[in-house]
Amino acid sequence: MKDTLEQKIKNLPSQSGVYLFINQKKEIIYIGKASSLKKRVASYFQKNLDAKTRVLVSNIADIDVIVTQSEIEALLLESSLIKKHKPKYNIQQKDDKRFPYIAITLHEKFPRVIFTRKLFANGDRYYGPYTDAHAARKTVALLNKTFKLKTCTRDIPLKQHERPCLNHQMGRCQGVCTGVVTEDEYRKVIDTVMQFLDGKIDPVLENLTALMNAYAHAMRFESAAKVRDMIFDIQKMLQTQHVVTPLGQNQDYIGITTHKDEAYILVFQFRHGSLTGKRIFVYNNAEYTNRSLLTSQFIVEYYEHNEPPHAIVIPLMIEDRHIVEEYLTSKTTQPVHIVIPKTDHEKAVMQMLHKNLDLVIAQKISPTWQKALFELQEVLQLPTLPVDIECFDISNIQGTYAVASMVHFTDGMPNKKEYRRYRIRAYTKPDDPGMIHEVIGRRLQHLLNEGLPLPDLLVIDGGKGQLSRAVEAMQALECSVPIIALAKRLEEIYFPQGSDPLRLPATSFALKILQSIRDEAHRFAITYHRNLRDTHMTASILDHIHGVGVQYKKKLLQSFDTIEHIKQSDAAAIAQQAKIPLTVAQKIYDFFHNEEHHTG
Repeated sequence: MKDTLEQKIKNLPSQSGVYLFINQKKEIIYIGKASSLKKRVASYFQKNLDAKTRVLVSNIADIDVIVTQSEIEALLLESSLIKKHKPKYNIQQKDDKRFPYIAITLHEKFPRVIFTRKLFANGDRYYGPYTDAHAARKTVALLNKTFKLKTCTRDIPLKQHERPCLNHQMGRCQGVCTGVVTEDEYRKVIDTVMQFLDGKIDPVLENLTALMNAYAHAMRFESAAKVRDMIFDIQKMLQTQHVVTPLGQNQDYIGITTHKDEAYILVFQFRHGSLTGKRIFVYNNAEYTNRSLLTSQFIVEYYEHNEPPHAIVIPLMIEDRHIVEEYLTSKTTQPVHIVIPKTDHEKAVMQMLHKNLDLVIAQKISPTWQKALFELQEVLQLPTLPVDIECFDISNIQGTYAVASMVHFTDGMPNKKEYRRYRIRAYTKPDDPGMIHEVIGRRLQHLLNEGLPLPDLLVIDGGKGQLSRAVEAMQALECSVPIIALAKRLEEIYFPQGSDPLRLPATSFALKILQSIRDEAHRFAITYHRNLRDTHMTASILDHIHGVGVQYKKKLLQSFDTIEHIKQSDAAAIAQQAKIPLTVAQKIYDFFHNEEHHTG
């Protein structure tokens, strides 16, 4: 099979196109695009692949390709094929019912704007999902108030002798139930609402102004006054918008964060300088896709149904930027540029966006740990919420049996499958700072080699000396991770910058989580050190008793707490307690009580 794949790769064309990886069950498990199919596919079968890619490659039984006329065609074909086949190792957008939507009930004769968490394939239009349910409800209320929309579920027209609802009597509804507004007129208002939710503010104001003038020309002055009030309310709404971009630009800001196997993408939509929308998207299988590919795929999918603005600001530049820009520019009347934050204002908006992403992740964490992690982020001035924290501790006796432990906390809770133990290699004498240098270097080198995500925070059990050596190891690898040391005596937090140590109140949630992870690292290190020492001591003694094999040794260790207890027992007691033959027990007794052995 390997020869077949190698031959296929050699015969692949060098043109642009889409490649499909297929497993033994003839299922498509991954789809990708390439400017050169031959080079891109061959790169999957090189040495030094990261762990995630190795898993993917191990499942490839066959390869298929589709050649395209251009890289843009490959980009679009990749997107449509992923939607159709939903391959196992491609990221997949998921419908996350935890987040709310704003729905326009287009299946109704007189549509309503409502808050919902349920999506139906009935022709309704959905906006969202929103990260903040309160904000979504507030937006619905604002739209209904501004555009004076129907909010009741009563059938139209009303039955004979049925009176209009209280909303109409209070001037909060146009009164479609009274026949004052026709279905066609009401639909035009709904179209305006959809434009507003799409961020097209100028066309909304232009349409409403034209409608107001038409009413006035037809001498429907009451209707014209209502539209005038709508225009006033929208302008007032925009004036109270606190977050603005310079020069009234049209920009979208896109941020990404990952949590376990999911990726969260948040879009801030600025139109004419004002923040008009915030949308969240959730993807599965994020561990198999790097952020550049994820961002690129998202941009193509998102702007398939949304008009791209002049500028799209992303945290890290994507590899196929020029192809994506060319595709987006073809969809609009002006050039579209994909950029990274450069000005202070752009950086500030991106920082605000990532704070919102932190809030999204925090929704998945218990309230107690939410508070602790947010406080920890604030007091340590961390760039992101410390969802993944790793803590290191050293355990040794005068340099002997020296070991290090690493414990990993996710969402404030122990993640034991990520725990690691290290035998110290470079030191045989006591040198805790040097040992920390070794183990930090080994851990970070492994993560970098395997292409695995770096933790949000590193914690060292120790003080200035241990911290400075840990920073040295990090700098040698040209790697940057937020790092602190926690000294147990006074519970002081040390920073790499050499500033004065920080002492948090005993009641601080941030301190409690640091103490929890530090104590767990200490426990894990001590346990490993004790087991290593006991195993070494046991092996050095019991292995020298002739006639005592592995199974007898195992029974002895399971039956007696220590070697000393075996020494203090006579042959009959050893045989009875360990359930071994008396002849073997006698050999053990003789070994420990042999005068030559005892004095030697």
